[in-house]
Amino acid sequence: MRSVLPLLLLLGACGAHDGQWRHGVVESRRVEAGSKAGGRVIEVLAVEGSIVEAGTVLLRFDSEELRTQRDLIQSRISEAEARVLQLRRGLRPEEVEQAAAAARQARSQWEALKNGPRREEIEQARAELRSIEADLRNAEAQRSRIEALFRSGDVSRQVFDDVAARADALRERRGSLSQRVALLEAGTRREDVAAAEQRMIQAEKAAAVARAGSRIEEVAQAEARVAQARAELARSGVQLTEAEVKAPSRCRVEAIGVRPGDLVAPGRPVVTLLEEDQTWVRVYVPEPELGAWPVGAAVEVKIEGAATPSVNGEVEQVAAQAEFLPRNVQTREDRTHQVFGLKVRLDTGAQVRSGMAASVRLRAK
Repeated sequence: MRSVLPLLLLLGACGAHDGQWRHGVVESRRVEAGSKAGGRVIEVLAVEGSIVEAGTVLLRFDSEELRTQRDLIQSRISEAEARVLQLRRGLRPEEVEQAAAAARQARSQWEALKNGPRREEIEQARAELRSIEADLRNAEAQRSRIEALFRSGDVSRQVFDDVAARADALRERRGSLSQRVALLEAGTRREDVAAAEQRMIQAEKAAAVARAGSRIEEVAQAEARVAQARAELARSGVQLTEAEVKAPSRCRVEAIGVRPGDLVAPGRPVVTLLEEDQTWVRVYVPEPELGAWPVGAAVEVKIEGAATPSVNGEVEQVAAQAEFLPRNVQTREDRTHQVFGLKVRLDTGAQVRSGMAASVRLRAK
């Protein structure tokens, strides 16, 4: 945001003859520098009153969170690009075979459940159960004998514990075998067969996709995700750029409105600058003399306190609307005090600063 710095203006006595000095002041264009992102100020590098070149960093905001987000986006881009490459190349032969093997296994399981348990399988489970029951009876009998010997002190505690543990393990084994025999005798439930069928269908579809390769729309969708991630990365880069406030041109630092630790809202100006190459003299002339001061008229300018007190200049702008001096004048006799503002551009190289008193007069023709 730019605006003309309002400065006090000194006016000379009104007159209409050539060569009369018109008094005014030097003005510079003001720049209110800030950040669209804002944030917490962590470093102020500018010094009030100093001259800074274009691009000089004036202050920095905390950007650690933005950098972390940028790194995450870059990781997403790498992952998305790898996916696109994979889809374009298709699956490896071993991956295709692995998918086909999974489909064959799923079909075998479905068929086994659909056909139900075989008689031989049921008889084998029953035989195992009978064998475990016989072993358990022997183990229980042995535990009873060992327990009597343990109580009389003829065997150690360790021997009794080993026998008891074996009997307990056989009892648990008998329980699991009993459940298995019961399930085999009851046959396969319909819901188990249906679930196995769905697993088989999904596995066979995955195998078909692996054999056929990637579809065009899948590749396009993956490429779109890459483009979206790159756009987010570009936006993140812009936000990181806004974490630093830089001088737009060669300027003088007039005021710094924040300090490290301040929390600044987005868009709020934080540094006021005066552009060194946008400096002029503002003077006013009465309305009757306005014709002698056309745009382009050559003038001589004296700057109080400047290294070169007298420089050349040129009328660059004449205000389109008049002003009264003082502003409450309303009589016809005071209309001679109606004035127009003039903007006088100085020759390049004039070493002046905003606020210096200046006098301007027309150069002799």
